Amino acid sequence: MEERGKNWFQKHKMGVFVGVSAVLMLIGLSYAWLQLTLRGTKELTILTAGSLELELDDTMTGGISFMEAVPVSDEDGLSQDGYTFTLENKGNVTSDYTIYLDDLDLAEGQNRMSDSFIKYQLTKDGSEVDLQLLNAIGASPNRVLESGTIAPKAKYIYTLKMWIDENATNEVMETMFKGQLRIEAMQNVPKTLYTEIAKNAVLDNQASEFVTASTGIDFGSISSDTNGKGVYTFASTKDEKYPVHYYRGAVTDNNVKFANFCWKIVRTTETGGVKLIYNGSPDAEGKCTNTTGEATQIGTSAFNETYNSIESVGYMVNNTSDSTIKGVIDTWYRDNMTGYISKLDDAVFCNDRGSRVDGNYAYFGSYDRAYTTHNPSLSCVNDADKFTVNVSNGNGLLTYPVALLTADEIVLSGGKYGTVNSTYYLYTNEYWWTLSPSSFGNSSAHGLRVNSSGKLFNYGVNSSYGIRPALVLASGTKITSGDGTSNHPFVVA
Repeated sequence: MEERGKNWFQKHKMGVFVGVSAVLMLIGLSYAWLQLTLRGTKELTILTAGSLELELDDTMTGGISFMEAVPVSDEDGLSQDGYTFTLENKGNVTSDYTIYLDDLDLAEGQNRMSDSFIKYQLTKDGSEVDLQLLNAIGASPNRVLESGTIAPKAKYIYTLKMWIDENATNEVMETMFKGQLRIEAMQNVPKTLYTEIAKNAVLDNQASEFVTASTGIDFGSISSDTNGKGVYTFASTKDEKYPVHYYRGAVTDNNVKFANFCWKIVRTTETGGVKLIYNGSPDAEGKCTNTTGEATQIGTSAFNETYNSIESVGYMVNNTSDSTIKGVIDTWYRDNMTGYISKLDDAVFCNDRGSRVDGNYAYFGSYDRAYTTHNPSLSCVNDADKFTVNVSNGNGLLTYPVALLTADEIVLSGGKYGTVNSTYYLYTNEYWWTLSPSSFGNSSAHGLRVNSSGKLFNYGVNSSYGIRPALVLASGTKITSGDGTSNHPFVVA
């Protein structure tokens, strides 16, 4: 400091702030210097995480000094050189960042200058970002100068100018402001659909916001505000690499727009995929507003035209010939979806044909779980019932990776055998087929379907009902926009 500066500060008994990191200081006096001092190391690494590396270089200028320590006009304040610093992304991933101006502690006896008297201007690469009073951008530690996104190898040059506003009163006398730049950054990684679902999931075997029972969801009852509404983790999978999460009840944020169609998210899979059920086409504004009616289906069909043998409950009869409904689904997929096969998982679709005999009837496992035990399962016991495209993970009999939901998935979602439920997200006021067989007796095969009232029930496989195809988005599918609501459905890459 010049001799004149030293003598002046000694005369007026003011301390001089000396720092070792980037600092800002304003001193307000009636007849003195107004000084903005900035000091710091040559390079300060703000964040390094994998290939994300941002650096702050705050030594491009040596600080700012004013000859008059009195309030000044914006024109005079802007005429100073300012404090210039550079933010550079030396990594190879895009980063979100926020620049904060934090308060620093004052020495004993020093008085804090009010933010309402401090004016500032911030420019980025020569263009103005902001010009206003400091109190307009929050208080420390939430005083945000700027936030944005910086691409790999990009560099931004900022200049900060600060002065005492011309409208300041004598309250600024003998007061001081000390501040320090802080930059927080986070790697800008696109959200995946699986992680977005998982972040809101709670265990289904305990009480939570919409589950009052201490033992969790009662699958012997329909979904409700006390028996499940939201996203839940299937408790038996909680320790797996990809716990299974499912939507239940009157949810409104599980809409997806994919392949020019609207879908509802039903659950995630054991491989990190996301199972969807068809829900129609977007409207003229790109919204997924379908809730009820035939628009939620691709059409209607019998499950099988033949019904007088136990094999008629099969998605493929004897695993050799296509069921009637499989033929319709495959044709629809071939005409609309073959360009998207790389986006899908070859997931297992379980046509569970394991049965027990009671008198003259054979009852299948899916019927018993829905009607008797109320214990939905996501496993598929018999390899012959695991419908897949490839033999590596199933029977390899599917032409395309698409089929139907199971009755177990309907129960998880909030449905119940024989009980009306018009409030859960799978209710459409239409009759539509599941993949699950129900029973065989008196020379008649029955499958499980969802009624127009929302309840599960069994009907002859030769009856014609709605078709709502189901498929599984591949693990790692990213969200490009949307929040899952009908007006802003998730749009996936």
